Formats: sequence, C-alpha cells, structure tokens
Amino acid sequence: RAINMRAVLAEKELEPIRQPLTGVCEQLSEIRKTKGGKKTYHHMVACYFHDLARVWISLRRVCATGSRLCFVIGDSAPYGIYVSAAEWLGELALAAGFRNWRFEKTRDRNVKWKNRKHRVPLCEGRLWVEG
Repeated sequence: RAINMRAVLAEKELEPIRQPLTGVCEQLSEIRKTKGGKKTYHHMVACYFHDLARVWISLRRVCATGSRLCFVIGDSAPYGIYVSAAEWLGELALAAGFRNWRFEKTRDRNVKWKNRKHRVPLCEGRLWVEG
C-alpha cells in the first residue's frame, strides 16, 4: 500500500511538531533521489512520529495523574539529516496531556568508527514523561 506522506503529515496528532517534521521529511524525500537505494526514510519518519503521537494519546488515557513513564530512545540522522527524537516525542507527549518531559542522555552514538555514513553527532537515553 502506498503511503501518502502529505496526508500523514496533515494528521491532527502531529500539529505540535508539524513544521520541523515536514521540513525533515521533505529533505529526505529529495535526498533519496540522489541515492542508489532510494530508501523511503521520509515515509518511515513521518509514520513513526504519527504512530508515537497516537501511543502518547493512548497512554495518557490509561496512566494515572502523576504517573511517570520512561522511553529508551535514540535520535537519528538518515542520509545525514538530523531527526530530533527526544524533543519531538516530548512535545507530542505534552500535546497528549502529559505535564512535562526531560531527556537523560546515557551515551553518545556515531562517534566510535571512522567509516560511518555521516558525521552528525547522535545520542541515546531515557525520555522521562510525567502525567
């Protein structure tokens, strides 16, 4: 089934991050045309954040007031385009009705090997969200 990126990006759940997410997806859509594999990272990124926006909405419905959640996440840079996972997921959690979020970095990524695909510094850690 073909994915309509514009339709996914227009979903109401993505409103809090629509502008930066759209910019990243458009860049990925253009860059893929210059690559041999023509990977559909633009679809993957748009659908990932839409799915996670829906997860936050579902979690807010079942989590007690004052509850605390922890997501282990890492940011990404497909084709060297940075995707701000912690910030965007935190904003989606707030839009779903959670009170606040913070990111606790546990390690840097993409720094160990010289033959990596890009030089964008990445990290992973815990996204703490409070309800």
